Amino acid sequence: MSRPATKEELQIARQLCPDLSWDDAAVNEGGQFHKVIIANPQAAIRMARTPQATEQMPRTLDLLDRLESQLDYQIPVATSQILSVDGLSTVAMSFIPGSAHEPHYGDPQVLGKVVKDLAEIPLEPISDHLATPFAFRGPWTEERQQQCYDALPDELRPAARSLWAQLDELAQVPAALVHGDLAGHNMHWVGEELIGILDWDLAAAWDPALNTAYLSLWHGLEMVDLIAPSPDEACRAKIWLGLMSLERLSDTLSRTDNPKMGKLMRKIGPRILNAAEAVLV
Repeated sequence: MSRPATKEELQIARQLCPDLSWDDAAVNEGGQFHKVIIANPQAAIRMARTPQATEQMPRTLDLLDRLESQLDYQIPVATSQILSVDGLSTVAMSFIPGSAHEPHYGDPQVLGKVVKDLAEIPLEPISDHLATPFAFRGPWTEERQQQCYDALPDELRPAARSLWAQLDELAQVPAALVHGDLAGHNMHWVGEELIGILDWDLAAAWDPALNTAYLSLWHGLEMVDLIAPSPDEACRAKIWLGLMSLERLSDTLSRTDNPKMGKLMRKIGPRILNAAEAVLV
């Protein structure tokens, strides 16, 4: 979702990048924590929406600086100092060409390489610049589990319990770099070539099977076994997919706009059941 930039937004863009043209700038409103001004292939302006995003911006920029030389793909890095406007941070970032891949299919070799590449990045040099696991929605507290359990139909409740019971075991998996929101519009492609990976705000040291799970949500759930580096990691990715479905239920229960619960259950129910089957493997 995009719109023309306002006079105030154009003023900020010109202040950060005075040598670039911003006459036809558009603002991408799709991000929950940031909006992005785009007008040319030289830079994009990332503007925090919330105090929390403002607080996290320096950490994320430091992380990107450390990752840039370790990946075969482009990642956005800061090209200006952070500017504070009305208490919210704004920064110019390098522009990453391309667009999102068409959903529901993909080259398993390319996707598998992404999983492998992220797993091979040493954690020690970047550990102080990573987010914490469950940073987006918070951990699975007993209260959240009970709220979801009560909202589930009877046939899904045992499966949900079996998935939550895996959380302690999943926490013991040796950690690797997990992007946090891999695929979709955070991956830029030109044709079938992956050009760059954006939006590293939620990157954490976590179970690497999550990278496989995120990719399969966009490219197709049947991709899990094709792109995971091992059967064990594929199994964990399927469990995480079930937990992600429960996360979606938890988010929906917090809404006040009368969400369509029946439609949601028809979508997440099979994923929860499939994930519970993976627990038994």
